[in-house]
Amino acid sequence: MDSVSLAKFVTLMIVLFAAAVNGQFVIKEGKCPNVTGQATLERAQFLGVWYEYERFPAIFEADLDCTTATYGVAGKAISVTNNGTLRVDLFGRKVILKNSTVNGLATVPNPDRPAEFIVAFGGAPPTKTPNYIIQETDYRNYSVIFSCTQLVEFNLQFAWILTRVRGLAPPNLARLESKLTAAGVDVTEFFVVDQKGCPGK
Repeated sequence: MDSVSLAKFVTLMIVLFAAAVNGQFVIKEGKCPNVTGQATLERAQFLGVWYEYERFPAIFEADLDCTTATYGVAGKAISVTNNGTLRVDLFGRKVILKNSTVNGLATVPNPDRPAEFIVAFGGAPPTKTPNYIIQETDYRNYSVIFSCTQLVEFNLQFAWILTRVRGLAPPNLARLESKLTAAGVDVTEFFVVDQKGCPGK
């Protein structure tokens, strides 16, 4: 690594660690957890609206609640639309300051692993390896999503537990979290997303 690359890397790590300290990222030492996608995926059943029940802190979702992920058909790919609202409490009421929408595209690089996607948002160049893993879904009630990026001696993690009903915990939440734990994920990083009083409810 030359001096310019090293300087860029050090700057990146400082920014990431500052964000982690502020609760906007989950950064862990060592290799990414060994989370794999489920063996099969019925795309038609997976499509539609999902509500975030729990998630890891993520700077691109900082302070957003009422967050949803909507999946649709985009040729051989899947369109991804993430929505959320930035709200504040004002005299006992939630007031929306901003609505947030981000669009992306999900593709499967390896047909033998149909639940492991490469997702790129906002026209960003796609990664070379899957960055959006559906560890488990029953299509009707819950989906467990994990993402990890390796950063030399550290890794950057994101995770979501999605449901079809806004604000309703999956009945098997403890088992789903245990499965992530068994793969090396620290589920204490999860927090419950505020889905109360959301627009369009």
